[in-house]
Amino acid sequence: MTDAGLPTSEHLEHLDTDTIADLIENLLPAPEAHSAREHVKACPDCQQTYDALLQLTEDLADEGRTDIPMPADVAEHLNAVIASESVLRASTVGVHSLVQLREEPHRHLPKLLLAAAAVVVVAGAGVVGVVLATADHSTDGAAGIGSPSSVPSISTDQVGPDAQRWLDGSSGPVLHGDAEEQACAKQFAATQPESDLRLVQPVTVDGKRATVIGVPGASAREVKIFVVTGCSGSGGIATPFYDTTVTLRNR
Repeated sequence: MTDAGLPTSEHLEHLDTDTIADLIENLLPAPEAHSAREHVKACPDCQQTYDALLQLTEDLADEGRTDIPMPADVAEHLNAVIASESVLRASTVGVHSLVQLREEPHRHLPKLLLAAAAVVVVAGAGVVGVVLATADHSTDGAAGIGSPSSVPSISTDQVGPDAQRWLDGSSGPVLHGDAEEQACAKQFAATQPESDLRLVQPVTVDGKRATVIGVPGASAREVKIFVVTGCSGSGGIATPFYDTTVTLRNR
């Protein structure tokens, strides 16, 4: 124990790599994401794994745009990892090899490859710089992807991943909606510790007209996301009903 009575890193129960991968992909429910994020900040070992996986996602994004050769032993190892993962996740993922992964990258690449690569990283295989010769362009231009100027219809569990994609798809703030909606968002942002607007996006969430608002988080990569009602009407006042935090990859 430390002098302050807090547990030291050796007393912390480490997060598994799947949980850390899900945290990076913004796939955890908000309460679990908050708890995991706080754990990573307090645990040097989990922070090291988090940093390695985050760097890996950046490598995948950069290198995956062009075909590069993959050593046979690396491909064989990843095949074995993916096959192992598929046994555990067959009901929701259902991918069994790199061949199938390449055939359906838009369904499986973001989460499953990260999970497989996580095992490789933790196992010390030293292949962080080696990636699959595939890139996911299946959602380019789709509703809710990029920087939509329309009003996409999404569910609550899509808020984090979509907000991440909207922001990662732009080099600066992503501000949509009419002047009144943006003014309402700005007024809400002023109540937060960091009030610079990073995201304003009109949406329909679970059938409810709302606005997604993003402001700076605890670090340069983090953005706090709020979903509010009330900003779509004249003179509206923002009333939040959902919030989460996303981690950007290109900042």
